[in-house]
Amino acid sequence: MTVITIEGRLGAGGPDLGRMVAKELDLDFVDRLMLADIAKRVGATVTALADQESRVPSLANRFAQAIQRMLHRSAVAGMGGDPYFGPGIEQLLARPYSEMEEPPHTSAEEVDEQHFIDTAAEVINDLAEIGDVVLLGRGGGAILHDNPTVLRVGVVAKMEHRVTRVQQQMRLETPEEAESLIEHTDLAQHRYFDSAFDSSPIDPLLYHFMWNTSDVSLEYAAQVTVDAAKVMSEKGLRWAESAFAQTEITSE
Repeated sequence: MTVITIEGRLGAGGPDLGRMVAKELDLDFVDRLMLADIAKRVGATVTALADQESRVPSLANRFAQAIQRMLHRSAVAGMGGDPYFGPGIEQLLARPYSEMEEPPHTSAEEVDEQHFIDTAAEVINDLAEIGDVVLLGRGGGAILHDNPTVLRVGVVAKMEHRVTRVQQQMRLETPEEAESLIEHTDLAQHRYFDSAFDSSPIDPLLYHFMWNTSDVSLEYAAQVTVDAAKVMSEKGLRWAESAFAQTEITSE
């Protein structure tokens, strides 16, 4: 089972890197919009999900069904309900970093922000448990920092290269528009990490390694990340086997 988190600055190439790695390793790629879709589908009725099972499941449906089963097992075992599904959840998880630039001014806004943080963490933990996925953004590296089977990757780049990429990808008219968007997004992303994890999105201690895509190509970064993921996957298998053996010894 392989799980990779990628957290990058806007314009540093994180989404492209994630898709390249996912394609090479035949993993699913999940970004904030996919997270929103998954959460929305998990919040659907059991009957609706059962109807979907007769069809070839989409990526979002497949994850949603798996998370539904996990929630059901937890409820049966008396481990609680589903703390993060309800009306409007798709809009909550689809929220870009740029909308979180300003700190909450009221208690209601504080509750909303904490709900977002808790929701993202719950969904990301569930997806990591399902496995074989590349998770982009939302602090996945911080959320799964203590999971020894997860490869955590950071992505940065020089401002001029970020501006060029953002202007091209978002079809902005001027470099100044792209730079302004980057600056606001950086501020919001930093505030989110400070609030949620008491850390920074470019804190190297959150990651196994960080790529500066101004100095290396995305192709090179993807290939080394793939190689590292294979090693991490083997390490995780050995760790799981060791933990299982230790459990058997303890139970005896």
